[in-house]
Amino acid sequence: MNWLFPQTTLQIEPTRRCNLNCKICIRPNLNELTASLSLEDFGKALDSSNLRHVALHGWGEPLLNPVLFQMVKYAESQGVSTELTTNATLLKTRIEEIFSSGLSTIAFGLHKKENLSVVMPQIQELITRRNRENLSKPKAYVDIVIYRENQDEITGLIKASAELNVDGVVLHRVFNVYKADREVEYISVQEEKELFLKVKRLAKELNIKLHLPPEPSIPCKAVKHSVFVTCKMKVTPCPYLSEVYVGDVRNGGIVQIIHSNRYINFIKNMDKHPMCTRCPLGSTNGRFYSS
Repeated sequence: MNWLFPQTTLQIEPTRRCNLNCKICIRPNLNELTASLSLEDFGKALDSSNLRHVALHGWGEPLLNPVLFQMVKYAESQGVSTELTTNATLLKTRIEEIFSSGLSTIAFGLHKKENLSVVMPQIQELITRRNRENLSKPKAYVDIVIYRENQDEITGLIKASAELNVDGVVLHRVFNVYKADREVEYISVQEEKELFLKVKRLAKELNIKLHLPPEPSIPCKAVKHSVFVTCKMKVTPCPYLSEVYVGDVRNGGIVQIIHSNRYINFIKNMDKHPMCTRCPLGSTNGRFYSS
């Protein structure tokens, strides 16, 4: 079997700092590990690969990085399409940069209705301007993480998304393998089935595109199609495994790393990895579901 996949996306972490205290920020000790990616290091990572898309996200809020849109502009100038995921609380302060950078796609992480009053006017301002000026980008999506505490709010979040006239809604299962917050859990198999039926009907009524979570697989979709680089230039096979390093971009570059024995051995043994086998992307036995 060929263990080298045709990765198309570089996932790179602009910063490991955040301006919100979210329950679903499930990486342990996030606030103790703060760092930001430099423009120089971003260039090294991008230039060391032959991938055609870069996603700027990770374990922090990308808009906190002051050179974020210089990174976007550089990538787009090299023919690499760009996207970022943000909690949208700082969106208004950087709207001019979003348009001038040529950003291809932006996703807004909306997981609880309590933040809607803050972020909806900012998202609306961006989309209204884009449409008024007949711009083709950035495409705009709402990104919703599903977990037990917000399952009754998801239909309301989709309705709010439709009001914003976004290009679509993406649903994800919560990843809480580290159990940083033991109160955060995913819903049951039956609850998921009922929720998916409900949101599919709603999306059809609202005429909004809906993207549901992919079926788990080993090797998973994330590893097959992307490679993740932390803000400290460490390479991992997956953004959820930000401490499982298989190399450093400054020592060989991305292409060399994904051809290394260390990387290939990780892929070969994913079906035995303690995190992968409980992850919503890789747990083919459904161990991520609530009992």
